[in-house]
Amino acid sequence: DAGNDTGVAPGVDLVALRVFDDAGAGYFSWVENALDWIHDNKNSFENPITTVNLSLGVSNWNAETIPAWANLEDEFAHLEADGIFIAVSAGNSFSSFNEAGLSYPAASSYVIPVMSTDDSGLLSYFSQRSSRAIAAPGRWITSTVPDYAGNNNGIADDYATMSGTSMAAPYV
Repeated sequence: DAGNDTGVAPGVDLVALRVFDDAGAGYFSWVENALDWIHDNKNSFENPITTVNLSLGVSNWNAETIPAWANLEDEFAHLEADGIFIAVSAGNSFSSFNEAGLSYPAASSYVIPVMSTDDSGLLSYFSQRSSRAIAAPGRWITSTVPDYAGNNNGIADDYATMSGTSMAAPYV
């Protein structure tokens, strides 16, 4: 909450784990470590962790199956066994492939892939898609951004408007 901006889930308990660097670069091994941390610490808070959002994906993968190099499946299986819901961005490369399919890790059978819709409720032109995915607002979403991506004034008071399945997945 900030001023008149109440957000989508005001008052929610939130545990944020930063996985990638300021440029959005990183490794799936870093994601593995974060997912293991969630499994190990799911009951370490007054309210247990019940949901995970992964706003990430590999732009050159478009399939209903996981790639041979997929390395998050063990962690996803643990979280599913823990009863933790996992929402993952479906991917933004539909216009590159022009056929149904999901990015990885959205293609994992352990997660719920999330597609992007526009203000009319139509699938966004860029959103990768699948019959097993669900859709949420992901076009022209105003959200918080780190200070370096905003006005760089040293105060965490920055917003930007973006589009993508990474904007839709947190809604779910």
